[in-house]
Amino acid sequence: MIFLDVLSERPSPHAVPWCAAALTAAVTLQIQHSSLSATRWSPARRAASLVLQALVTYLPLLVVKQEWGGMAGFLAGSVLLLVPGVLSWVLFAAVVVSIVVPGIALGSHALDIVYLSTSTAVIGLIVYGLSHLSKLVTELITAREDLARLAVVRERLRFASDMHDLLGFKLSAITLKAELANRLVGTQPDEAHAELTEILDICRQTLADVRGMAHGYRQLSLATEAQQVQATLAAAQIRTEIDFRHGPLSPEADTALAIVVREAATNVLRHSKATRCRITTAAIGAVTGHVRLCVRNNGANALFPSSRTVGGTGLASLTHRLAALHGTLTTQLTGDNEFELVVEVPSRAAHHSGRSRTPASQDSTVV
Repeated sequence: MIFLDVLSERPSPHAVPWCAAALTAAVTLQIQHSSLSATRWSPARRAASLVLQALVTYLPLLVVKQEWGGMAGFLAGSVLLLVPGVLSWVLFAAVVVSIVVPGIALGSHALDIVYLSTSTAVIGLIVYGLSHLSKLVTELITAREDLARLAVVRERLRFASDMHDLLGFKLSAITLKAELANRLVGTQPDEAHAELTEILDICRQTLADVRGMAHGYRQLSLATEAQQVQATLAAAQIRTEIDFRHGPLSPEADTALAIVVREAATNVLRHSKATRCRITTAAIGAVTGHVRLCVRNNGANALFPSSRTVGGTGLASLTHRLAALHGTLTTQLTGDNEFELVVEVPSRAAHHSGRSRTPASQDSTVV
């Protein structure tokens, strides 16, 4: 439209090619300024590009006069796109005011001057708004792609964590009982047969757990898991005392504590020379409704450094899992070579109103 306005005024023949070249340069620069890559330009490149656009905006005014004034709106929009902070609006206002000068110098009508300055401001805001909107849409698409990739990574980490929690203790128990059965098979076949029967039961339960995890459903019981842990540790000549004194548990809390007991028992087998282990729970915080689980075993010393930190994969995974339930996990190595793992977690979810799901919700003492 601006070029047609220039032609309608019948400029000199030599001015038309220059105006066409200036218009082409201005359009090219504007496309670059409105692109997403312009946000990554250095300050020097931004300044040089704006100076070049200013030249192709103001120099043709010397030849074709006021008909070229509409090009200032694109310069005003570029200023808003490339100049950061308050300075961009100062320069934007300067561009709008600067386009009034040729009109005054040429003695144009006041309405024409107002129209030209207003159209410059409007065009500048439209250019800025449309370009910024396009950049926001592009950034939104990129953010959605990043979130999708993050969701895949989180799901992989969750699956790896579930596999560790599910198979770590069960495989340790199978290995332990298989070694025990191998020792007993020649001298005590009945006891060896009993161990093999327990191995078969554990394998069947593990298979059921893997199938349940594959279908996205895993709900464990603290009481059931504690009994399995007690039997497995007994096979390793570790006397286990269980003392549960908590109230009703939500399914989420019940499952989380069951996994903690399983992981703690795995660490007892792998990272200690324990002869005794004590697993206790207690209700704390009558108002907040929390339950505290404590697993304590002896036989922890400098030969088993992984017992002293939460740096291992298992305990780190538990820490993230409990954090999702607003729970905490702490560990410490006492002076008498005893390792203690303490977990505190809300006993009831907001949507469960304290109802029990398993026998673990009842106070019980098992030794």
